[in-house]
Amino acid sequence: MSGPSDYQPTHPALKWIERRLPIMGLVHSSFVAYPTPRNLNYWWTFGAILSMMLGLQILTGVILAMHYTPHADMAFKSVESIVRDVNYGWLLRNMHASGASMFFLAVYIHMFRGLYYGSYKEPREILWIL
Repeated sequence: MSGPSDYQPTHPALKWIERRLPIMGLVHSSFVAYPTPRNLNYWWTFGAILSMMLGLQILTGVILAMHYTPHADMAFKSVESIVRDVNYGWLLRNMHASGASMFFLAVYIHMFRGLYYGSYKEPREILWIL
């Protein structure tokens, strides 16, 4: 693992802000100096893919729900209206449908990676109980 590094601003204004609100140090330790193992491979990127796909599903789902009419007589017409009348509605609908498939594929790959690398063994067995 790479060792910890402390964020030390050089500009006096940044030092003043960092003493009062250490937000840049938090960002630095969370994204720049994040301790990661040296043997990372592409299997470990599926957690980030999952969070990106979940955010996309929530965003497109909320936008599509704003234009959908949940009535038996008007449901199909509202979906057709989304595709034809809403700006980029066809793209939103297809992104939402394809994103669900991609999300489940990434979930299965993410779980397979955990099983393959033995995350069910001690000391991480509590993760599988949750």
